[in-house]
Amino acid sequence: MMNKLKVLMLFLVAVLVLGACGNASKNADDPTREDATVIYEDEKEGGTMNTGDGYGFSEFDLEIEVDGKDAVDVEYEVKKSHEAKYVNQLASLNLKDQEAFDKIDEFFTKIMLTHDMSNQDIIDRIMEWFGLDTYTKFDLDVDFDDGTKLEIEDRK
Repeated sequence: MMNKLKVLMLFLVAVLVLGACGNASKNADDPTREDATVIYEDEKEGGTMNTGDGYGFSEFDLEIEVDGKDAVDVEYEVKKSHEAKYVNQLASLNLKDQEAFDKIDEFFTKIMLTHDMSNQDIIDRIMEWFGLDTYTKFDLDVDFDDGTKLEIEDRK
């Protein structure tokens, strides 16, 4: 009786081990199978570029003056309903709503702003985007998703 119990226990352990180690999926190596979706649960409202839900910040306010005159004004804020405004006097653009979002998306994706970048690198990327060589006033305020804030105010 004891030997039968040992054999039965050994058999059950073997079945459990082999079942846990085996690949039950017939298409695990199939290159056309769908991969699992990774969900980030600890992201703050607004998301980050890593999750594709946002740009890594909840507020972005940029003003650039050239020769003492307003040249660029970009505002982006994440709330229950997003708001956006994109004004580029140099290119004669004054966009709101979806048109502003489209242009801002292109802008944010190109400059890839992060809180650990140097102020000069940020200024250089933004100036390059707008095709500007110089400015008389550069004012940028950004509230990042991780709680850090960036403020750059430079006058020449």
